[in-house]
Amino acid sequence: MHSIPSSVAQALQRRIVSGDYPSGSRLPPQRELAESLGVSRASLREALTVLETLGLVDILPSHGVVVRGQKFGAEGASAERMHRSFATPALGTLSPRQLIDLRLVLEPGWTALAAARMHAAGLRHLQWLQQQLAHALARNDLLSAAEADLHFHLLLAQLSGNPGLMAMAGQLEHAIGHSLRLPFARNGADDHPAHEHDAIVQAIAAGDAAASAEAMRAHLLSAARRSGIDPSAPQPSQHPAPEPLPEPLRYAPISFRLVSISESEGVFE
Repeated sequence: MHSIPSSVAQALQRRIVSGDYPSGSRLPPQRELAESLGVSRASLREALTVLETLGLVDILPSHGVVVRGQKFGAEGASAERMHRSFATPALGTLSPRQLIDLRLVLEPGWTALAAARMHAAGLRHLQWLQQQLAHALARNDLLSAAEADLHFHLLLAQLSGNPGLMAMAGQLEHAIGHSLRLPFARNGADDHPAHEHDAIVQAIAAGDAAASAEAMRAHLLSAARRSGIDPSAPQPSQHPAPEPLPEPLRYAPISFRLVSISESEGVFE
């Protein structure tokens, strides 16, 4: 079931693709648009953010929302938008590079667990999501494609059977969704390597945990490159250099002398 912002984004995408809102045109003011769609302005803003991430619109302060249409690559996705940080509820604000790094740590692990614990119903669900993704890409429905992609990744966390990983995936759901939309913004529906998902599903169907993890890792690295992110490049430090440790404390040398038994009488009484 679609959320309200997702349904609003779908409605606006249809109007953009159909030409009701042609490329270069400006959408109606947000208050007017929200009223015409019967939704709150908060839901509309969330929907517009999704469309901006996909490269369909530009949200320009003091100028409104401008339609970019079905243009991708350098024209469709500005460098500023592609590298915008994303706030997560539990882990603070992460840049796209930091989010990819985090996903590279988490997702191959939960994919391996899913492969080891897979059951027939779970495998059918994964295959169904693959079909939904393929159908959405065939009709250039980027929103539905991105949603099917997200549900595929989140289902693998669920199929891991690990409550901690499932909870972490839930905390990261919106951030992962944002990350998954970035390649679509640069390349549209033409450059989504569905064969990478196929490799993951095939390894899982074979019960090969190691191959499943490696297929997921290869998929994430490929998605990063399609988003203009090089995970192997050194990342500038986000924190100032630590202060040098203080010099060790210098203690005065300890001196002592042996005392006779008679001298020590009464000391420990």
